[in-house]
Amino acid sequence: MYRIHYCEFSRQNQSTDVIYRPSGSGDWLFLLFLAPMNVTFSDHTETAEAGSCLLYSPDAYQNYRAAGTFRNSYIHFSCGEDSPSIYGIPQNQIFYPASPDTINRQIQALQEEYLTPSRCSEEMIDLLLRRLLITTGRLLEKGTHPTDSLRSQFQQARLTILSRCEEDWDIQRMCALVNMGKSQFYSYYRRFFEASPKDELLAARMDRARNLLTNEAVQVQQAAALCGFKSICHFTRYFRAVCGCTPGEYRQRAIRK
Repeated sequence: MYRIHYCEFSRQNQSTDVIYRPSGSGDWLFLLFLAPMNVTFSDHTETAEAGSCLLYSPDAYQNYRAAGTFRNSYIHFSCGEDSPSIYGIPQNQIFYPASPDTINRQIQALQEEYLTPSRCSEEMIDLLLRRLLITTGRLLEKGTHPTDSLRSQFQQARLTILSRCEEDWDIQRMCALVNMGKSQFYSYYRRFFEASPKDELLAARMDRARNLLTNEAVQVQQAAALCGFKSICHFTRYFRAVCGCTPGEYRQRAIRK
């Protein structure tokens, strides 16, 4: 389990302050610099610009001071047998995530949970810390490849389509989300998500259908319409092909459970 030892959000120190721990802090230290910082490593000094991060391992040499104003957000934590390296975060070096504001908001949420604990706070801190590290790892993936901007557009388009799967999504409407022709759209969609948009749309509709059919207040025909199927026959045929039974049979099994 991940545990916080100490954390601060948007902390402003005196500009003359120096952090110097030649043998490390004995725990993991995640830093988000909110102002330029001069960071000294064992063999060189580097200026970390505002918005950069640094993850110190427990025994790593720590030495940094402000280049002007001293302001950062940080978390000291332990993680048992786990290691943050599994989330793809570089250790003991400066790195630049795509959205430092996102990271800072998550640190703020961690500080609030740490300072004002409530029921199941240990579990919540574990979840929030993992979320922070996973988010950081994901944000490092952005901005490193020429297609990243396009990938982001497709991710947003995919979210729009799947979260509104009951709507009528023909290929022209899908393509319009990214201002692209049909062949290009299909090519990039499969490249980014290793699936076709039609297959993912139908899968999302089936997920919604299975959930709706557990609600006895919703008729099978209503469930079909709420999932984007205009024909009850088409819905029943496709449902049987995917689930191996009719919607009505699925409902009876769900009720018996």
